[in-house]
Amino acid sequence: MRSAFFLRFSLSALRYRRQRLLLAFGALAVAAALATVLFGIYASVEQRIREEFRAYGANLVAKPVNGGTVPLALADAAKREGAEARPVLVTSAQVGGRAVAVAGVTAAYSYWHVKGSGEIAPGKCLAGESLGIAVGAKVLDCQVTGVVSTGGPEDRELIVDFGTAASLAGIHDAASAIEIQAPGERLDAIRAKLAAQFPGADIQPVRAVSGTESNVVVKMRAALALLTLLILAITTLCVTSNFSEMVIDRAKEIGIMKALGGAERRIAAFFLSESATLAVGATAIGYVAGVFAAAGIGREIFGGAFHVQLDWRVLLGVGAVMLVVAAAATVMATARIWNIQPAVILRGE
Repeated sequence: MRSAFFLRFSLSALRYRRQRLLLAFGALAVAAALATVLFGIYASVEQRIREEFRAYGANLVAKPVNGGTVPLALADAAKREGAEARPVLVTSAQVGGRAVAVAGVTAAYSYWHVKGSGEIAPGKCLAGESLGIAVGAKVLDCQVTGVVSTGGPEDRELIVDFGTAASLAGIHDAASAIEIQAPGERLDAIRAKLAAQFPGADIQPVRAVSGTESNVVVKMRAALALLTLLILAITTLCVTSNFSEMVIDRAKEIGIMKALGGAERRIAAFFLSESATLAVGATAIGYVAGVFAAAGIGREIFGGAFHVQLDWRVLLGVGAVMLVVAAAATVMATARIWNIQPAVILRGE
């Protein structure tokens, strides 16, 4: 009996107050889509930002304490801890009758600006733009494949592969420094562990990278959280307004139900059930739209392929939030039910 009455009550609302229900449904669907985008980005923003910062070089640097070199075993130890490690060996050589700094690396960095090819291998090297060496020139038994410009010391260096630099310097199994890219959340732990294993190395964080990385992650998450709260607050107000108008429009029905013995809580439960049904439907539509929007935004901001990522945790989170928003809005709107007097309604006032 109750379910049949609820069905008639809901169908009546859908038939005669379709516009208000559609407005409420649209507000919830838009909020669900935006919440899906924001929740998805919030969950992955730390990983994506850390991946972006990897392009800007190391966040730890190991150098010898009292001059000399750092053992390459330190790079192997860092890799076992889940970090990336790149040894650098700096020496010098005579090029065209002048002493030139020679830097041995394993590969070019992505943030270097290179004219020509950025390949570094035995027989192939890069020349800093300040050296004035053209692409294609032959220097130290290697062909210059590109001219590099970074605004740093690389502009004055001949950059060769690490093995070539080690042969020139006569050094084996050691480097001038080892640049380490550690996961941001484990940076301090990895630094402490490597420092304990290699007391002869001074391992220090690169504040310009590690500090900025942490600040960006914190600020991005704070901005996303505040934006989510703002969107949900606006949605709650919109749904509250629509359901308040529906309560006013249906005051006669409510008055009759109260005159027949209907309790205010039970009548409010009808409206709450309607809003919950709208929230579930809006979640389904909003989630589908949101995952596609999140994929597009992720591609535009972070690059890469258009990747749609379905996450049931995000779906459940969005659904729970939409139910809370709908319930809060309906509770505020149905507070008017207690003020409706059956006697007044039956007199047609």
